Amino acid sequence: AGMEIRWHHVAMAVRDMDRIVPFYRDLLGFEVDWEKPHYSGEALSQVVGLEQAAARVVMLKGHGGRMELFQYLNPLGTDRPRGRQCDFGLTHVALEVKGIHAIYKRLRQAGVAFNCPPQILRPGACATYLLDPEGNTVELIEYE
Repeated sequence: AGMEIRWHHVAMAVRDMDRIVPFYRDLLGFEVDWEKPHYSGEALSQVVGLEQAAARVVMLKGHGGRMELFQYLNPLGTDRPRGRQCDFGLTHVALEVKGIHAIYKRLRQAGVAFNCPPQILRPGACATYLLDPEGNTVELIEYE
Protein backbone atom coordinates (compact mmCIF):
# COMPACT_ATOMS: atom_id res chain seq x y z
CA ALA A 1 0.00 0.00 0.00
CA GLY A 2 1.08 3.58 -0.52
CA MET A 3 3.15 2.84 -3.61
CA GLU A 4 2.45 5.24 -6.45
CA ILE A 5 4.03 4.41 -9.79
CA ARG A 6 3.36 5.89 -13.20
CA TRP A 7 5.16 5.77 -16.52
CA HIS A 8 7.53 8.66 -17.31
CA HIS A 9 9.97 8.02 -20.19
CA VAL A 10 12.17 5.69 -22.17
CA ALA A 11 15.80 6.63 -22.80
CA MET A 12 18.34 5.97 -25.53
CA ALA A 13 22.05 6.64 -25.79
CA VAL A 14 22.77 8.25 -29.15
CA ARG A 15 25.88 8.95 -31.21
CA ASP A 16 24.86 12.28 -32.73
CA MET A 17 22.24 14.46 -31.04
CA ASP A 18 22.22 16.94 -33.92
CA ARG A 19 21.19 14.16 -36.30
CA ILE A 20 18.71 12.29 -34.09
CA VAL A 21 16.69 15.21 -32.65
CA PRO A 22 15.51 16.51 -36.05
CA PHE A 23 14.30 12.99 -36.93
CA TYR A 24 12.07 12.67 -33.87
CA ARG A 25 11.06 16.37 -33.90
CA ASP A 26 10.55 17.10 -37.58
CA LEU A 27 9.54 13.70 -38.97
CA LEU A 28 7.69 12.17 -35.98
CA GLY A 29 6.34 15.34 -34.37
CA PHE A 30 7.92 15.26 -30.91
CA GLU A 31 8.94 18.52 -29.28
CA VAL A 32 11.98 19.26 -27.17
CA ASP A 33 10.79 19.59 -23.57
CA TRP A 34 14.23 20.53 -22.20
CA GLU A 35 17.90 20.17 -22.99
CA LYS A 36 21.02 20.07 -20.84
CA PRO A 37 24.08 20.68 -23.05
CA HIS A 38 26.46 19.39 -20.36
CA TYR A 39 24.93 17.30 -17.59
CA SER A 40 27.44 15.95 -15.08
CA GLY A 41 28.12 15.60 -11.38
CA GLU A 42 28.62 12.97 -8.72
CA ALA A 43 24.90 12.21 -8.41
CA LEU A 44 24.58 11.49 -12.15
CA SER A 45 27.72 9.32 -12.06
CA GLN A 46 26.30 7.33 -9.14
CA VAL A 47 22.88 6.84 -10.75
CA VAL A 48 24.17 5.74 -14.18
CA GLY A 49 27.07 3.74 -12.70
CA LEU A 50 29.78 5.48 -14.75
CA GLU A 51 32.77 7.34 -13.34
CA GLN A 52 32.88 11.07 -14.19
CA ALA A 53 29.76 10.75 -16.36
CA ALA A 54 28.94 13.70 -18.57
CA ALA A 55 26.31 13.88 -21.28
CA ARG A 56 24.29 16.15 -23.50
CA VAL A 57 20.68 15.29 -22.68
CA VAL A 58 17.49 16.13 -24.56
CA MET A 59 14.02 15.23 -23.28
CA LEU A 60 11.45 14.91 -26.04
CA LYS A 61 7.73 14.94 -25.33
CA GLY A 62 4.65 14.32 -27.38
CA HIS A 63 2.02 11.83 -28.38
CA GLY A 64 1.34 10.92 -24.75
CA GLY A 65 4.89 10.09 -23.75
CA ARG A 66 8.50 11.16 -23.35
CA MET A 67 11.80 9.96 -24.74
CA GLU A 68 15.13 10.99 -23.20
CA LEU A 69 18.19 11.06 -25.44
CA PHE A 70 21.72 10.91 -23.98
CA GLN A 71 24.82 11.70 -25.99
CA TYR A 72 27.59 10.76 -23.56
CA LEU A 73 30.59 13.08 -23.61
CA ASN A 74 32.33 10.90 -20.99
CA PRO A 75 32.81 8.01 -21.11
CA LEU A 76 32.27 7.60 -24.84
CA GLY A 77 29.97 4.74 -25.75
CA THR A 78 30.55 1.86 -28.12
CA ASP A 79 28.24 0.04 -30.49
CA ARG A 80 26.12 -2.71 -29.01
CA PRO A 81 25.54 -5.65 -31.29
CA ARG A 82 22.26 -4.86 -33.05
CA GLY A 83 20.12 -7.79 -32.14
CA ARG A 84 17.18 -9.32 -33.91
CA GLN A 85 13.69 -8.59 -32.61
CA CYS A 86 13.67 -12.06 -31.02
CA ASP A 87 16.91 -11.47 -29.08
CA PHE A 88 16.60 -10.63 -25.38
CA GLY A 89 16.23 -7.13 -24.02
CA LEU A 90 14.38 -4.03 -25.14
CA THR A 91 13.60 -4.22 -28.84
CA HIS A 92 11.58 -1.19 -29.96
CA VAL A 93 9.59 1.92 -29.15
CA ALA A 94 6.00 1.92 -30.43
CA LEU A 95 3.92 4.91 -31.52
CA GLU A 96 0.18 4.63 -32.07
CA VAL A 97 -0.77 6.59 -35.19
CA LYS A 98 -3.76 7.54 -37.31
CA GLY A 99 -3.28 7.47 -41.08
CA ILE A 100 -0.44 4.93 -41.08
CA HIS A 101 -0.30 4.62 -44.89
CA ALA A 102 0.09 8.39 -45.37
CA ILE A 103 2.71 8.55 -42.61
CA TYR A 104 4.57 5.62 -44.16
CA LYS A 105 4.57 7.35 -47.56
CA ARG A 106 5.77 10.67 -46.10
CA LEU A 107 8.59 9.03 -44.12
CA ARG A 108 9.69 6.86 -47.07
CA GLN A 109 9.87 10.00 -49.21
CA ALA A 110 12.09 11.50 -46.50
CA GLY A 111 14.45 8.52 -46.83
CA VAL A 112 13.42 6.59 -43.72
CA ALA A 113 14.16 2.83 -43.88
CA PHE A 114 11.27 0.43 -43.13
CA ASN A 115 11.16 -3.35 -42.85
CA CYS A 116 8.01 -3.37 -45.02
CA PRO A 117 4.92 -1.34 -45.87
CA PRO A 118 2.21 -1.36 -43.15
CA GLN A 119 0.82 -4.86 -42.62
CA ILE A 120 -2.50 -5.98 -41.15
CA LEU A 121 -1.45 -7.96 -38.05
CA ARG A 122 -5.05 -8.83 -37.14
CA PRO A 123 -8.40 -7.25 -37.90
CA GLY A 124 -8.23 -3.66 -36.67
CA ALA A 125 -4.44 -3.50 -36.25
CA CYS A 126 -1.99 -2.38 -38.94
CA ALA A 127 1.72 -1.94 -38.20
CA THR A 128 5.23 -1.50 -39.57
CA TYR A 129 8.73 -1.05 -38.18
CA LEU A 130 11.14 1.69 -39.20
CA LEU A 131 14.73 2.49 -38.30
CA ASP A 132 15.72 5.87 -36.91
CA PRO A 133 18.97 7.44 -38.16
CA GLU A 134 21.00 5.43 -35.62
CA GLY A 135 19.36 2.08 -36.30
CA ASN A 136 16.89 1.99 -33.39
CA THR A 137 13.58 0.30 -34.22
CA VAL A 138 10.37 2.33 -33.97
CA GLU A 139 7.01 0.65 -34.52
CA LEU A 140 4.09 2.55 -36.01
CA ILE A 141 0.76 0.92 -35.24
CA GLU A 142 -2.76 1.97 -36.14
CA TYR A 143 -5.81 0.56 -34.39
CA GLU A 144 -9.24 0.87 -35.97
